[in-house]
Amino acid sequence: IKPMSMQDGINDFLAERVASKVKLKTVDRDGVESLRNPQVIRSGWILPKSIDEDRAPDEEFPYIMTRIEKIEHVKGARESVVTMLILFGVYDPGVYDDEGSLVDDGSGYRDFWNLVEATRQAIFVEHTIDNKYRVLEDFFGAEMLSVQAYPSWQGYCQVKWQVVFPLPQVV
Repeated sequence: IKPMSMQDGINDFLAERVASKVKLKTVDRDGVESLRNPQVIRSGWILPKSIDEDRAPDEEFPYIMTRIEKIEHVKGARESVVTMLILFGVYDPGVYDDEGSLVDDGSGYRDFWNLVEATRQAIFVEHTIDNKYRVLEDFFGAEMLSVQAYPSWQGYCQVKWQVVFPLPQVV
C-alpha cells in the first residue's frame, strides 16, 4: 500500500461523503460572494496557480485538504499506523450595515466546526475506506488555529489509520 494511494482514497471519500453534501461561502476575485461545495485539495498544500497569479486571497475557500503527517510501523506487528491531518478552511467576513457596524458576526466559526463534525461522522460511520484503511476508533483530535486571518476560519483534525503491512515474500 503506497501512502499517496491512501491519501487519494481518503480524498475521494471526503469529496463524496463530505464536500458534496455542504455548500459554504466563497468569494471570487471581484469580491462577489456565493455558495459552493468545499474543494478537496489533493496536493497537501495550497499552491498558487501561477507565479504571476492575481487572485483574491480567499478564493481557495472553502476547502478540505489532507496531509500525511507520519507513518509508523512497529516491528512484529502486521499493521502500520498512518497519522493524517485533514485541514479545513472556510470563509465568512460577517455582515455590516451601511454605517459599517457589524450586524451579523457570520457563521465562519460554526461552519468550521460543522465541517469538522461532518467529517468525523463520515469517517466513523464508514470505519474502513477502500477496503484497506481502517480508522483507529480511539483517536480523533480537532483544533481550530489559535490565530485566524480574517475573514477565514482554519483548523484541522488528526486521524490515525491502521494499514495492513505487507508480509515479506518467502522465496
